[in-house]
Amino acid sequence: MAASIRLFRALGDQGMIAILNPARLATPATVLPIRTKKRYFIPPSVSSKYKTMTDMMNKAKAAGVVTPHEIPERPINISCTAGIFEAYVPPEGDARLSTLSREGLKQKTEQLKKNAASQLAIRKIKEYDSEFRSKTFPEKAQEIFIAAHECLNQFDRHKLHTLVTERCYPEMVRGNRYRTIRWRFIESLEPPRVVQVRCPDMVSKGNLYGQVTVRMHTKQTVVLPGPNLQPWEEVEDFIQEVPESPQQQWHK
Repeated sequence: MAASIRLFRALGDQGMIAILNPARLATPATVLPIRTKKRYFIPPSVSSKYKTMTDMMNKAKAAGVVTPHEIPERPINISCTAGIFEAYVPPEGDARLSTLSREGLKQKTEQLKKNAASQLAIRKIKEYDSEFRSKTFPEKAQEIFIAAHECLNQFDRHKLHTLVTERCYPEMVRGNRYRTIRWRFIESLEPPRVVQVRCPDMVSKGNLYGQVTVRMHTKQTVVLPGPNLQPWEEVEDFIQEVPESPQQQWHK
């Protein structure tokens, strides 16, 4: 009896009740299962009915996933233009018409106007590039022309990037990645010369772009092996004059 009294004093009234009723030891808790809407989006499987991009976006929107609006932005390049300002049209007969005739006099007048515009453009270019010379530039342009075409033989695209503009590069390499090209420069029939210079403003005044047209009369040879030609077979050299004649054809 004395031991039970000491135990009651140590535990107290609530402790004795907990010992007599073990269910009172656990803290009561109420769990209410609540089913909420799924907020995550699972990509559809291959056999799903949502196959198009529109169906997938509608499914994601219904699931509560907001897809950002993507604006396709293409990078622009301002180091060169995407076209030619004024294409050079050589005069008929290569300016050999007699000035006594009406056609020859008209041709001479147009040629003088174009030459005057070219001289003004050369002055503009020299204001920004004092080392530009219309007499030495054609030789440098021909060297770049030869080096750029030699890069196509080995498809050295890294060196080709340093020689041509961003507009010219895709036009030269398009379709030639896995094609065997054998190009060779033979000789110059005439020394290269500047035939037209233009330096217009683009977008804003003072934003100048220069365009120098160089005429080159050369001999070249190029071979593009076709399906009937094996790589180890020999091909005869076919020399072509450029500017080319419409009666002549390249071997392909």
